[in-house]
Amino acid sequence: MSLFTTSQFASSAAGGSDWREAAKAVLEDLGEAGPSENYFNFGFLYISDLLAEDAESILNLFKSVLNIENWVGGIGIGVCANGEGFIDKPAISAMIGKFDEDEFQIFPPINLEPDEADALLKPWLDEHEPMLVFVNGDPMTEEDPALILKNLDILCGGFMVGGLTSSRQTHAQFAGEFYEGGLCGAVFSSAIPVASTLSQGCTIISEMHTITRCDGHEVIELDELPAAEVFEQDLRSMVIKKIDVDPDSVLVDEKSLEDPQALPEEFHSLVKGEVHAALPISESDGNDYLVRNIIGMDPDDGAMTIAQHVYNGGRLMFVHRDHDSVYSDLSANLLELRKRVKKETGGFEPKGALYVSCVARAFNEFDGDHKNEMELIHDIIGDVPLTGFYAGGEINKGRLYGYTGILTLFL
Repeated sequence: MSLFTTSQFASSAAGGSDWREAAKAVLEDLGEAGPSENYFNFGFLYISDLLAEDAESILNLFKSVLNIENWVGGIGIGVCANGEGFIDKPAISAMIGKFDEDEFQIFPPINLEPDEADALLKPWLDEHEPMLVFVNGDPMTEEDPALILKNLDILCGGFMVGGLTSSRQTHAQFAGEFYEGGLCGAVFSSAIPVASTLSQGCTIISEMHTITRCDGHEVIELDELPAAEVFEQDLRSMVIKKIDVDPDSVLVDEKSLEDPQALPEEFHSLVKGEVHAALPISESDGNDYLVRNIIGMDPDDGAMTIAQHVYNGGRLMFVHRDHDSVYSDLSANLLELRKRVKKETGGFEPKGALYVSCVARAFNEFDGDHKNEMELIHDIIGDVPLTGFYAGGEINKGRLYGYTGILTLFL
């Protein structure tokens, strides 16, 4: 069963050989929820990138058939539904719902000079206290998405979540209309209660280090030692804990990072895109951090280049992501979210859900008794209408994350 309904939302998702087949299946399901009789007036729509060329036609079809003008969403290499994900195949996932017309405001794409969005949002913000700001954006936009998010966060306030599109074709977003470029979405007032959780999906494998010398994205020294040397020491410590290999036999250098086959076989998975740099957000602890790729090493001076601008005196640690860490972290965060909602509201009866996950997690197949993340979410939150997608960057609290999964519940 792909149709899930509550008193406020209905969701469905389907694959197909082309966009018409997928759209027909989803629209038939959503039609059973009685969108006109139940006064549904808002929709979330996600389309796989294999249907990107027809994204605008799909949006217009959903508007026409369901008689709903307010839509937000975008394109992903995979789309999410309750209990299943449609990855690397033609598919559509949608959730429709009803809100008081005065309690939300859709805004068009903004950039570093958000005049249009400011003109549209300010009158609404003057009259409402924002709660949820849901954003979809184009990672290929000319301006830095992180800077646009910062500006939008200053403008709106509220709790900002969402994601950047992931696509091998068109990077498009929906905010009432079809757009390419910029960041757009909708802001919801505090009259619409929500709860959210973020799963990092990583295990911290090192102590906290201080960046003592750097240049842009290049970390030259950590704790006054060459960054590559510190990285090697931390990986050796992980080897001791994880596999029965003499750590002195493992040399982590430029050659081994480029060619994992140069390392012992047991070590291949540990340097094959699963070890990352992490930059803590809070100065008090390392529980919230931004994961960034390690782009390369300089064999001459032992410097490390990461996908983030760094500064002297900043903090950095290393994390490891694998099947077990993704599964256990997501499970723990979902259970904590359920517990928190139950404590605050007296029960756990979410009306709808949005899930934005990193595209790198889309292909994370769990072994043995482990379920994939969409099955796990279904087991813990139940038969709740849900839509979402696999993003090229996840947005939480107005910041751009990587390798995370973000679940937002409408209560």
